[in-house]
Amino acid sequence: MSQTVVELHWFPKYSDRFLTAASSEINLYQVKNDLIDHGEKSNINLDISKSTTATLIAFETRYQFVRTVAPSYHGGGEINFAAGLPNGKVALCNFVTENNVEFTPRISRACTCIAWSELEPNFLAMGHDRNRSDNCITIWDTERGVPNQSSIVSMIGLSETAHSVCWDKTFPQVLIAGMSHKYIKMMDFRQNPVTTTVANTRTVNGVCVAPNGRYLASYVENIINLWDLRSLEKPISQIQMQKSISQLSWCPTRSSVLSTLQRDSPLINLIDLHWPGSEMDGGEPHSVKRFVSPFQTTACSMLMTSRVPSMAYLSWHPYDLERMLALSSVGNICDYRIPQRVAVSWDNNNNLFGNNGNDLRQFATPTRSSTPTDSLNQWNIDSSEEDIAETMQHRALKNYGLMADLQRNGDLVEKNDGLQFVWRMLGHMVKEDNKQGLKEILGVNNALDGPPMSQSEPVNTKWVDFSMCSGLVVYRSEQRDVAQLLCGWTFEREKESSFTTFLDELCTKREYTRAALLACFHFRVRLAIDILGRGADQASDPSSLLRVAAIALSGFSAERSELWRKQCGAARTQIDDPYLRCMFSFLAYEKDGFETVTNETQISLSDRMAFACNFLSDVKLAEYTKGMVANCIETGDLNGLLLTGASNDGISLLQSHLDRTEDVQTVALIAARFLTSELLANYRVQYWIATYRDMLDVWGLWEQRSQLDITLGSIRSPPRSSRSVFLLCNFCGKNVSIALQEDARLRGNATTMHKLSSCPHCRKPLPRCALCLLHMGTTMGAISQSQAIHGQIGWQSKPFSKWFSWCQTCRHGGHTEHLTEWFNQNTECPVTSCNCKCFAKDLPMPQFPRDKDSVS
Repeated sequence: MSQTVVELHWFPKYSDRFLTAASSEINLYQVKNDLIDHGEKSNINLDISKSTTATLIAFETRYQFVRTVAPSYHGGGEINFAAGLPNGKVALCNFVTENNVEFTPRISRACTCIAWSELEPNFLAMGHDRNRSDNCITIWDTERGVPNQSSIVSMIGLSETAHSVCWDKTFPQVLIAGMSHKYIKMMDFRQNPVTTTVANTRTVNGVCVAPNGRYLASYVENIINLWDLRSLEKPISQIQMQKSISQLSWCPTRSSVLSTLQRDSPLINLIDLHWPGSEMDGGEPHSVKRFVSPFQTTACSMLMTSRVPSMAYLSWHPYDLERMLALSSVGNICDYRIPQRVAVSWDNNNNLFGNNGNDLRQFATPTRSSTPTDSLNQWNIDSSEEDIAETMQHRALKNYGLMADLQRNGDLVEKNDGLQFVWRMLGHMVKEDNKQGLKEILGVNNALDGPPMSQSEPVNTKWVDFSMCSGLVVYRSEQRDVAQLLCGWTFEREKESSFTTFLDELCTKREYTRAALLACFHFRVRLAIDILGRGADQASDPSSLLRVAAIALSGFSAERSELWRKQCGAARTQIDDPYLRCMFSFLAYEKDGFETVTNETQISLSDRMAFACNFLSDVKLAEYTKGMVANCIETGDLNGLLLTGASNDGISLLQSHLDRTEDVQTVALIAARFLTSELLANYRVQYWIATYRDMLDVWGLWEQRSQLDITLGSIRSPPRSSRSVFLLCNFCGKNVSIALQEDARLRGNATTMHKLSSCPHCRKPLPRCALCLLHMGTTMGAISQSQAIHGQIGWQSKPFSKWFSWCQTCRHGGHTEHLTEWFNQNTECPVTSCNCKCFAKDLPMPQFPRDKDSVS
């Protein structure tokens, strides 16, 4: 380059080409990433490693003292750009033809700014200095041939000065300009005459629109104003810099990044904008300032030397994320990528994302390992344990907790035998139509200092296989029988066939040791030996202890010799199977305490409680039950629901489980499927269910959410009245719904259309729709007598699109159909002078199909 560059621009339609402009030389370069001969004068090194270079492919030298240039948005074969000259002319060049097109103003004066339209690339806006008899802004249509009066689209700004211009990115033929040091104008050329919106401000320089087309930025001296294009009455934010600003521009790939250059500064200042809610809500954003220096490697060297060149110009790349060309005051050019300021967060599907929407797993550094690793291991995350939120989402996709048969929900829980057993236990309790829990069934609720209310009868029971022996004492009562039935001992004790069938079912499930233990609990030692032998024959593991246990059990006698009992006690600590440990502990018991059986935590709570109902006295059973309830609540063991049932203790147990596991899904579903309607009103239960509903909404699982609501709806009692919201007269306060008129008015066949535009009581007019300005009324079709009898009248016969809707904040409203159309394009209230952002107060409104009925 023979002259110092004053401007440079990436071409919008060419990702590898940029334009530089000097006083009398305009060059076109192409960027290459391969290594080439750097000795050629036509090449520019764009980075320190010299691996990225720019090759000169075209130039233009016919114009002197070029003031500003702007590349065109035209794609295809020709590369067009516009150059503004001191005499006011604007030259349209393409580096190919010699006869360039020139647009000449009526009165010669300096060209101050030019801008191409992105939405209509043939429109070119030119701004000039003030002249009292000429307009300062001219819009040309470059596709109308030779420039003449017919090529002019519009001329505006008589006797004014244009400091900066830019085109709107949302609506075509909408131009924004900073004019006459005192206001910003937004002009819509689609209408005749031109519609103009004016904002009084001194920040008229560098007007530029954000990529999302919603915000406008401008500056004067060291002050930056941020505007909302939907309302130019006043800026939404004002940012002050340390020095005077020389350039202001938006990052084209991120609408929240604004860049500025300050005079005599080697730094590029970046302003990160963050809205407290969403951008749709509006409001004042928070700004965070940071800076980068493309021509410095360290901040220390920048502070220690005074020879650092200042920044002259920058141009953002139109497509690459936060990439720019930086131009120094001495003419050096650097292809620079801005370090991202990433805020890490989790998305709804438990993926780690940055604030720009990028999946951060693509930046993960693979671990040094000889075996392939997944994305979790690349982040040094233990993939063996799944996050509870991800686990709940996987279960929800399988309709976990929503199966009609509660026992089937346990089959959907993978790798969690405890939850499987809990759902089967709850299904069994529901099937037996008994949700009371063992604590209430046994009367322990009333046994504060003494035995339960239900007194049991001690029965001396002998061993079935030994006729000459003293038996053990068991306790019988109707309540204990019901408790054992809920514990899963569903056989009839007096019928040998029923008990044998029950044990055979356990053997079919390969639960041989449990079947042998239950046989011993019911004084059938030989049956237990046969079960252990059967299990040993079918065991795939040759080292199984079932055969050894059968041999040891064969030495049992009703007298229980001291030597046999001593050996059982010594071997009990070396047996891994909990059922075998309990079996030998029971057979070798001393002082009828049975503590080794009731305290065996590896045996299910249901079997231990059934055993306690058989062999513990009333006092000990009450103490043991209360102790187990307290222990289950303390540890959060959901098996304790067998003891608490659907009660306040059950709610406390669910809360304890939630505190330890964070599994709000299981807690909410058990509450919805198991608790009564009275207990569902508990504030803790309501919070669990509301939380799980929100999770289903976040995941987009609408079917599961609907099934949950249907389940809850079937439990709760129906409301007394089907109508809870009425339209009242603003004057007399009485109900104006025609559906609630006296029955005499509805008798007989209705064959006419009823339209109500005034209150039937005070005859004052009803509110008007804010959009169609018609009075709200009730459109009724032809109603037969049968329809009237069944209540199909009033609002029930009227489509939802005709209903009256209103904002709970400003109280303005209208027909739902009209409001839906309005808020599809706007967020503010349709009523004039009302600045309420009704749309931001609630979720987006649904779309309704237009019907052929007239709007009342």
